[in-house]
Amino acid sequence: MGKCFVVADFGQGKTKLSAYRKEEGKTVLFSGAVYDTPKGGFADPEMLQMFSVWLEKLAVKRGDLFAVLPVDEKFVLEGEADYPMGSSKEIAGIIKNNIATFIPEETEQYHYDWRLVESYPSGHGHFQIAAVRKAEMDVMHEIAERKHLKLCFADITGNALENLALLLRSDKKYGLNTSEDAIALVDVGARNSHIIVLSKDRVIENVSVGHDLYRMDKIIMSTLGDLKADKTIIPELLKLNPSYTEKVSQYDNFLDMAATDIIRLIKQAVSGENRYRLSTVYFSGGLYKMPQLVSRIKESFGTPCFAYPLGDFVTVDTGCIACETRKPAPVADIFATSFGALMGGMENAK
Repeated sequence: MGKCFVVADFGQGKTKLSAYRKEEGKTVLFSGAVYDTPKGGFADPEMLQMFSVWLEKLAVKRGDLFAVLPVDEKFVLEGEADYPMGSSKEIAGIIKNNIATFIPEETEQYHYDWRLVESYPSGHGHFQIAAVRKAEMDVMHEIAERKHLKLCFADITGNALENLALLLRSDKKYGLNTSEDAIALVDVGARNSHIIVLSKDRVIENVSVGHDLYRMDKIIMSTLGDLKADKTIIPELLKLNPSYTEKVSQYDNFLDMAATDIIRLIKQAVSGENRYRLSTVYFSGGLYKMPQLVSRIKESFGTPCFAYPLGDFVTVDTGCIACETRKPAPVADIFATSFGALMGGMENAK
């Protein structure tokens, strides 16, 4: 049995815990759990308590822990800025002098890091800065240590998805052959759609946009009536039922807004200063299977659309996922972001 890696993917709708190991050169998802993220996110006192409880349920004895954190503008912050290029020490000094621009409170309360997104011929570079409150990370360290896990890497969701898209680009089967082609990865989460567009040579776009598809939960519960008492009805699955969503008058508006924003952002990315030919769109996330969403995007571009081919990168053990009572067992692609974070974490840990 190879070394164990655990990923805690704190999504806005669901938190996904996934445990991987290497077996005969293959990455295997052998244990995991999916549960509802508290509505308050990291601001909710139950957030890390629930993480501790579910982490104990994993079939893991020891290993490394990676965390994927959604930006919430209070506990997890993210920003971008242009600065002069230089050595890592020089850039770190510039960012340190300007960190108060990104952190509204006392900077001592946050851990922060940066990365170069793109360098310009002018001698400047476009940098991303991310920060997370120390108090929450310290608690996460303590929880991990009780499970004999070492918290060695944390990143924000957008970067984890970018790592996931880069796996496709570097793969012999899915990679791009010419510099004129581009692919898009669309991750439809609980409240945001995240779009990554890549060419053979660069990341063209990495952007997030909000949507209203999450309101389907409230709409479905309000229209169930007496069916609420039917134990065979799983409300969560009704969101994916075309005949049921057709009965919900607001759904078309939610669908139009989400699809329009995704299409607009992809078109902007491929038709900018350097034009690209969009060859494929890949989807991941818990809500991309909402009725008609993928077909709307496919019709707009006339481009093949597929679920992220997770099976080509990771093997999923049968029955490895622990679910809440009466919740549908999630399919493997719900762990796609976690897998991207794992690969990114391994790359940065080298």
